[in-house]
Amino acid sequence: MSFNAAFPVGLDVQWQSPEQLPVGNAHLKNWLLDTGSLTERVQALSSKFSLELLGQKALMPHNSELQLLECNNSVCDDCVNEKSYQIREILLCNNGQPWVFARSVIPQAIIDAELSNLGKEPLGKRLFNDARFKRSDFEITSMPASLLGYAQTQRKESMLWGRRSRFTLDNHSMIVAEVFLPNSPAYSTMPSSENLL
Repeated sequence: MSFNAAFPVGLDVQWQSPEQLPVGNAHLKNWLLDTGSLTERVQALSSKFSLELLGQKALMPHNSELQLLECNNSVCDDCVNEKSYQIREILLCNNGQPWVFARSVIPQAIIDAELSNLGKEPLGKRLFNDARFKRSDFEITSMPASLLGYAQTQRKESMLWGRRSRFTLDNHSMIVAEVFLPNSPAYSTMPSSENLL
């Protein structure tokens, strides 16, 4: 199985609280709800870590992303048009094998003030080394692997799990969403039938 989706991949899926979408496997749940840096955790388990930048450009976020950013009220001053945000999508890889797909929705104001020279540097490295960024609780999701370009196998659709949270800096909020891909160690103790429909 390989990652075949092209930028912008998107994550227009249903997100729920962990209470609404129970995770039966304790190992996977630990990965989904770990409040530390996912990038650092992946790096620690990788023999050869790399970050692949799929793309970054000004795009309109999904409606569910705008809702999480609280852009349905007058307080939000970022929600003007698609030029107000940059969408950044990356893969975290071990030995060239993608383990995590991440999509970030970043206000242009934060790009200009804090992240203008991010390039291929992991976003998590910046966020977790700057106490000014405050993180929300997680929302999680389960989705067919075909949404990220994976082929259906054995007449069953593989399911992937993901999480997202909001980081706030001053009056601006950004979203970081991460999906654990089929070769991710998040699934390493799961029987193969547990992540299938």
